[in-house]
Amino acid sequence: MLLDAEEWRPLPDAVEGWDPGTNLRAARRVHIDSGRFSQETGLDLADVAVTVSWTSSTTSMTEAALPVKFDQSGTAIVDTILVGERLSGILSLRSTVGLVRASQGRRAGVATIPGSVLVEHVQRVVLENVSSMFPVHEIDFSHTRLSPAASWHLETSTDLTAPFYGTFRVLINKRDRELSTAVTRGAKDRRQQALLDELQAGVAALLLELALHLRAELSEREEWPPDSVGDVLERTLAASPLPLVAPPSPADLSDFRTQVTGAVRNLGRGRIFE
Repeated sequence: MLLDAEEWRPLPDAVEGWDPGTNLRAARRVHIDSGRFSQETGLDLADVAVTVSWTSSTTSMTEAALPVKFDQSGTAIVDTILVGERLSGILSLRSTVGLVRASQGRRAGVATIPGSVLVEHVQRVVLENVSSMFPVHEIDFSHTRLSPAASWHLETSTDLTAPFYGTFRVLINKRDRELSTAVTRGAKDRRQQALLDELQAGVAALLLELALHLRAELSEREEWPPDSVGDVLERTLAASPLPLVAPPSPADLSDFRTQVTGAVRNLGRGRIFE
């Protein structure tokens, strides 16, 4: 559940209007039939607890709330604050019921090691889409140097000290009315969501490729100014390490594209496997 204006609501697929740095308060309620639990697992309910952890796709930071044990009725509630400064992109929340204390003398097939997970549930929540991560502008590509048949273009900079959010922006071709509508109004159906997923994955892949081309320059400094082009590209590389240390040769291009696609999906960008 997510606290929304002092009212608890089911955790949505996306948090509309979320601002970077804004804390989120979430709660997870788990109820277990204590009789069936002991019979089916060979454990006492006092041996297990609920843990909630979360990972941000772009920062790769993982945090967790303190484990909560079950009361006599078989209920446990984890109520926690997700610090906004450590969140971005797509948030993956993982809830587990796991063993918290060693069990001795258990029969074969019964969990005995603390940390053993009996059951888990993962839910993804979109905090930022392309339109919230980058400035987005709609223009008619036929009036520019850009191909009028292209749907979008990412303006970039190789000045690593420049402010990232002041130099990178997504241009949407007005001639692609479907994409323009989806970006402007948000996904209202599965087709519009697919268009936004494709755009998000394409932009993320381009950022990753740009970071790879600039890897040598990025390594010249241990730390770049916060939210500079160098800072964002360096974090992009760190979150999606690729085996190649240089742009690919023609013979490696196909494998490279597959690696980039996988790295982008691992970051939670684009269409995620169900």
